[in-house]
Amino acid sequence: MKILIVGSKSIHVSSFIENLFLKEKSIFLLSEEICQFPHVESEKLISFRSLNPITIIINYFKLKAFLKDLKPSVIHVHQLNRLAFFTTRAASKLNLPIVSTAWGSDVLIVPNKNFLFKYLTKKTIQRSFVISADATIMIDSMKALSDSNYELLQYGIEMIEPDVKENIIYSNRLHKELYRIDKIIHYFSDFSKTNPTWKLVIGGEGDQTSKLKQLVIDLGINDKVEFVGWLLPEDNKRWYSKSKIYISIPKSDGTSVSVLEAMSAGCIPILSDIQVSYEWIKNRENGIIEVINENPIFSALLINSEQSSLINRQLVEGKASREFCTNRFIELYNLASK
Repeated sequence: MKILIVGSKSIHVSSFIENLFLKEKSIFLLSEEICQFPHVESEKLISFRSLNPITIIINYFKLKAFLKDLKPSVIHVHQLNRLAFFTTRAASKLNLPIVSTAWGSDVLIVPNKNFLFKYLTKKTIQRSFVISADATIMIDSMKALSDSNYELLQYGIEMIEPDVKENIIYSNRLHKELYRIDKIIHYFSDFSKTNPTWKLVIGGEGDQTSKLKQLVIDLGINDKVEFVGWLLPEDNKRWYSKSKIYISIPKSDGTSVSVLEAMSAGCIPILSDIQVSYEWIKNRENGIIEVINENPIFSALLINSEQSSLINRQLVEGKASREFCTNRFIELYNLASK
């Protein structure tokens, strides 16, 4: 099977390609930026970011010629954006089967900006054999645009084995306002006053990193907080494995790969009070949902860690493991290409 992946230079796309490669599939890539992913037989660069309509028309015909020459068994579009619109248009003219995957803001935010974006998203949906998403809220948003075949399906993660758990709270989301890392630090500062043996480990970086580091100093907890920056996958897994608690409280989110990895590693998850959290967590049973005027870290200590670890590992393995999700995507490819 010859699979054309249409996507961006993202770790999620790269990991997904690796999953398919392990299933011995032939993988080609179409992108608007140079990606240089391993496991790709060839990579085609065609961009629709220009505001010049002539350039867009020229690139559209280049794209159509590329698809006609490649003749992929199936096209898998990752993210419903401009490249997705033009790819699905050209593919539909050539009767090439399309599977699409929504990412989040592409269906939750962008279509609401104006009529044009709504039209582009709607047409991409209508041209696709099936559209997958990792959260119900995304599927509901797409259903409001068009009836189609939708599937709640994760990208698929590699299960992480728990290690001996330590008094560590781990956070590894981006250091941007959306992810509220400052709120996590305030929660921990309050918590550590009566729990001095605990440590907060903050992975990742972003435009707020320097402010967050200064906040830790101002709160006088710099000896209890460690910023570990961008981590190699092996190091990231190590922190999951030995942390008792994982915290991710963004203002909005789809199903986070990081949350699923933490759950697979036996961490007690603390999540935002947003719709997607309830798809994975029963509050105070296998995790904590943040509520107003309550420090969720204290609440996490009241959970039976052994029971929640068992529930979470079984939940992730049955719905979001790499093996399960990759096999399901391949099933969709086979159905689309019949």
